[in-house]
Amino acid sequence: MTKSWNDLADLQEPDYSTYNNLLIVDANNLSYRWLQRANYASFDADFIRTIQSLAKSYEAARTIVCFDFGKSYYRMDMHEEYKGTHKKPQDEEEAKKYEDFFAVLNALPDQLDDEVLKFRGVEADDILAWLTQNISNRYDHTWIVSSDRDLYQLIDENISIFNIFGRKEVTIQTLQEDFQITPSEYMLSRIIEGDKSDNILGIDGIGPKRAQALAREYKTLDNLLEALPIKGKSKYITNLNAGREQLIRNEKLINLKQYCIEAICTGKEGEQPLERLASL
Repeated sequence: MTKSWNDLADLQEPDYSTYNNLLIVDANNLSYRWLQRANYASFDADFIRTIQSLAKSYEAARTIVCFDFGKSYYRMDMHEEYKGTHKKPQDEEEAKKYEDFFAVLNALPDQLDDEVLKFRGVEADDILAWLTQNISNRYDHTWIVSSDRDLYQLIDENISIFNIFGRKEVTIQTLQEDFQITPSEYMLSRIIEGDKSDNILGIDGIGPKRAQALAREYKTLDNLLEALPIKGKSKYITNLNAGREQLIRNEKLINLKQYCIEAICTGKEGEQPLERLASL
């Protein structure tokens, strides 16, 4: 599918009665595809067409589009500097560009025919995590459209990711081939290395490869914490031994499966977000 998918292809009305897959779209992530394009202030039609094409290609009986609505209240309460690196452009022309872009993005939920989930103070990642744990079992396969590596932890035999930016499918098999790691081990590696894009600091001196090696060795955070202090004179070992509290905090920030309900329950938007999700 990846080799042939084309969001500009002519769309014919599919026979949805033969489809039984679920498509979940990380809408803000997908929208950034147009930020550096000429139509950054008028990409709504292309956005809608892209989702329609993906739904057809992945034989989706149901499509759910999930939006961020501000920063996560849950994570901000725990970590004031969460996403502190996300600054508004200072250049006037660039600031206007972002303003025009987000005007389109914020108007998209009202233009979509598909199901839309958007709750103030809740990020799409947490909604995605809840959906994959609670409704994916109704479908043959679930496809998540996102380039966010934090979502790799949600992958299993019946849940995969399509990264539209790299035109790459990420499955439980490709995760093993590319990183020799399971989804839960990948999550542990992210807890150890942190996430600079979200201003979540990891253990100093430990990058992705070293974090993945540690995750393969210890398998779970509980195993790693139980092993501390680890013998060794390397600086990164010293930092790891001193980083117990940092690891525990990072796990609460990064582990979507474990903490998505807490994150969702902090949100606000009319009815309680968890009640809205439970009605799906």
